[in-house]
Amino acid sequence: MIYLFVDPYRNGAGWIEWTVTTLAFLFFLALCIVGAIYWAKPRIIRVVCVLMALLGIAFTLYKPVGVFFFIFVAAYGALAVSGSTIGSALITAGAIFLIIGGWNLLWPPNVMPYIVSAYAFVIGGAITFVVREQIAVRHIVKSSERERIARDLHDILGHTLSVITMKAELASRLFELDRSRAKAEIEAVEQISRAALQEVRQVIHGYHDGGLMREFESVKAVLETASVKVEQHYDTTGLTLSQERVLALVLREAVTNIVRHADATRCEITLQKNDTRHQLMVRDNGRGVVNNEGMGMRGIRERVVAMGGTVSWKSESGTELTVTLPMTTEQKAKQR
Repeated sequence: MIYLFVDPYRNGAGWIEWTVTTLAFLFFLALCIVGAIYWAKPRIIRVVCVLMALLGIAFTLYKPVGVFFFIFVAAYGALAVSGSTIGSALITAGAIFLIIGGWNLLWPPNVMPYIVSAYAFVIGGAITFVVREQIAVRHIVKSSERERIARDLHDILGHTLSVITMKAELASRLFELDRSRAKAEIEAVEQISRAALQEVRQVIHGYHDGGLMREFESVKAVLETASVKVEQHYDTTGLTLSQERVLALVLREAVTNIVRHADATRCEITLQKNDTRHQLMVRDNGRGVVNNEGMGMRGIRERVVAMGGTVSWKSESGTELTVTLPMTTEQKAKQR
């Protein structure tokens, strides 16, 4: 838009022309600043677009170079209609019509309005494409966030409700035999419920804490409450925070499945590492029936695969779930 000042400089214009040109440029600059700040608010951008068109019409009546303002009408038009292909095309067509028609009607015909029209067409189309891509990305992000919340809520509530059910059943059985123990179990149910409520709130806000050491202690208590003998062997050194979180959720889902479906009496949990990977294995001696992959197992697989890992399970005299996560370059370097 510096071209606005070329004509008065070349023609040796007086102070009035310089003042008019400068004021037009400052008004244009103000509209651009507003557009840069509020580009994601179509209502405001529509006002910017209309004012830019009025500025273009007014200045074209004064100087032919005013048609350059219509390039920005086409550019902001795509934002004003939130990337609508038809709406953007109509605004761009209108800007091109004003460029060619205004120039040829008021000033000597030449090739310049067609060059400016080409600019308006390309820029309007490019920004329409970018806006539509941004909308698609936002849609993907929202869908991913909904899926994350659904997976985390499934993991948390499935595990917690299983524990509450077991402790409630135990308290019911103990009520006539040992009321003090029954009371303790009911108090534990209250504590677990409060902790689950806090975890749900954290999941909604994206701050779910999946501490792996805490999860090992939690699942051991759950399995022992379900009369399942537990053997744990684990090495958590070197794990990143994201790896710990994924493995904690995997462990929670695996133990929840054992408590609900396996009818097991023994469970072995092992977490080990070698030079290239961390491996978590959960093995029980239950019924050994692996059904079709449900939401919980899908959630495990999606999380692990997203980190470059693998998930496998087999059913032979029980069920064995194996999850591996590759070490990061930094983790490998620390090992050396």
